[in-house]
Amino acid sequence: MTVDAAGLPIGDDHPPRIMGVLNVSDESPYDPSVFDDPDEAAAYVDDLIADGADIVDVGLESANKRFDVLSADEERDRLDTALETIERARDDAVFSIETRYHEVAAAALDAGFDMVNDVCGFADPEMAGVCEARDAAVVKMASPPDLERPGALTTVEEIHAALDRELTAKTIVDPAFGGWSEAKTFEDDREIFGRLGEFRDLDRPMLVSINRKNFLGEIVDRETEGRLPASLAATALAVERGAHVIRTHDVAETRDAALIGDALGDRRERVPAEA
Repeated sequence: MTVDAAGLPIGDDHPPRIMGVLNVSDESPYDPSVFDDPDEAAAYVDDLIADGADIVDVGLESANKRFDVLSADEERDRLDTALETIERARDDAVFSIETRYHEVAAAALDAGFDMVNDVCGFADPEMAGVCEARDAAVVKMASPPDLERPGALTTVEEIHAALDRELTAKTIVDPAFGGWSEAKTFEDDREIFGRLGEFRDLDRPMLVSINRKNFLGEIVDRETEGRLPASLAATALAVERGAHVIRTHDVAETRDAALIGDALGDRRERVPAEA
């Protein structure tokens, strides 16, 4: 299946797409992507696009479980910076707003954003309708129906079931790699990665966010700053196993790895989900 994200086709018949990341949240752990000045943020966005980003995902808060969850009003307070940033960016891309709230998604889409990255997987029951009403693509990250517990699922079966509910015509699925809950282990992430092909039976494009993740660091025994080679190897494998969008801070390098996975792999084979 192909999803049209503001004119950008995403699916098997198209190259893998690269989603670069900008954060306007002080809590975000990756300092190079964090900005509160719209001019500086816009310059960073232009660099992401020049490096090969097809989509720029703007985060209003960190979804890290160590931080308190912001309210919809608190996220809205940060939205002005995000909107000023995309208005000032010189180069064009598809702009995605990362949020868990339908009110924030609606305000962002109405003011210039193109798509939504929902880290709580439609835990807000009005999110899907907001995106459908605006014909907007939306990333649904696998999560329980709880606005305060993004990604808190551990098994392939739980993730598959969560992603298979309430899909819009323009949903992109995200199996949610990373330590979203205390219960999730590196072994869980490794199994999910090994079984990525099983999510292809959802008949939706798939986004994978594995850039410098801890489960890769555990394999190669390196801290975050030394994990780029591991991330690139995993990117090529992820594309081969069916990923259509790769979310990353390392845009230029990840683009090359994704293109290798696409050119030399076979990402069109469907693997039936295990019962």
